Amino acid sequence: MSHYYTTDDTPHEFSEIKFSFNNHVYRFKTDRGVFSKNQIDYGTEVLIKTVFSDFEGGGKFIDMGAGYGPIGTVLGKELGLKPVMVEVNEDAIQLSIENTRREKVDAKILNRSSYDVSDLNAFLYVTNPPFRAGKDTVLEILDDGYRRLEEKGCFYMVVQKKQGMASYKKYLKSLFGNVEIAAKDKGYYILKSTK
Repeated sequence: MSHYYTTDDTPHEFSEIKFSFNNHVYRFKTDRGVFSKNQIDYGTEVLIKTVFSDFEGGGKFIDMGAGYGPIGTVLGKELGLKPVMVEVNEDAIQLSIENTRREKVDAKILNRSSYDVSDLNAFLYVTNPPFRAGKDTVLEILDDGYRRLEEKGCFYMVVQKKQGMASYKKYLKSLFGNVEIAAKDKGYYILKSTK
C-alpha cells in the first residue's frame, strides 16, 4: 500500500469534498493516495481556524506538506496572502494546482526538491506534518520553518498528544526560544513559535 507522502502509479479515484469556512464553501478535488481524501481532517480544520484568527501580517506564507491544498487555499483566500505550497506527492501537487485555481488563489506550488534549492522565506509557516513519515522528517520540517521565517515570523503546527506533542513543543522552544499552545481542541494542539 502506498503512503500519502510518496508518489505511486496506482489508478486515480477522483472525488470532490466540500469545506465551509467563513461563509464560503470551498470545493476540493481529491484522489486516492492523498492524506484525508474524504474530508478535511479535524487537525487541519483546527489549524486553519487558529491561524485565521491569530495571525496578523501579510505577504507570502509557506504551507509545508500541502497535500491537495486546503491550508494554502483557505488561508490564502481568507487572509489575502500568497501561499507557497510544498509537497512531495506529485498527484497531490496536481490537485493543489487545480484547487487553488478554482478558488482564484495566487499560489506558488513546488515539489520538495525545487523548494529546497530555492531561497524562499516568509512571515508565516504552517504545517500539518506527515507524522507517519517519522520523527526525523517532522523535526526537519521544524528546522526548515525556523530557517525560512523572517524576523518576527510565526510558525504554526498541529499535533496530537499521542504523536509526541510534548517533545515537539520542547524542540520548538529550543529552536525559537519560545513556544505556546495557541489552541487545543479534541486532543489536537496548535503549537506556535515566533522568530
